[in-house]
Amino acid sequence: MKKILRLTLLFSFSLVCANLVWHNLTFQIIPWTYIKTALILAIFEVILKPILKIILFPINLLTLGLFRAVIDTVGLYLAAFIFSDFYVSSIHSAPAYFFGLTIPQLNFINFWSFLVTSLTIGFFLNLFTIIIKKPLKK
Repeated sequence: MKKILRLTLLFSFSLVCANLVWHNLTFQIIPWTYIKTALILAIFEVILKPILKIILFPINLLTLGLFRAVIDTVGLYLAAFIFSDFYVSSIHSAPAYFFGLTIPQLNFINFWSFLVTSLTIGFFLNLFTIIIKKPLKK
């Protein structure tokens, strides 16, 4: 239970950060929908994800671990499927110029928007997990 509550808090922060990056997550009732979505993602992470990893191990082995991103995307799709007040929309970004480099316009729709959002949430989740990790006792 403690692990699910910790993951719920980390997923809620990750959802906020991913929404700040891509602006593609829609929450109807702001605080409760964040918490409900984070709770579903935490339960998926603790209970369903290990089962899916075992079942899909051969595919994961063939893709050298890249199929894990698809498994995480299934969790995000599950949260969007369960709650009608949570929606993942398409990602459209404008071209950017960074120190003389041109970053082209990015457009992701349907599955690809779920995948990119899931990767972003996973990045922030790992970042927050590293930040709050307890130091080793000497």
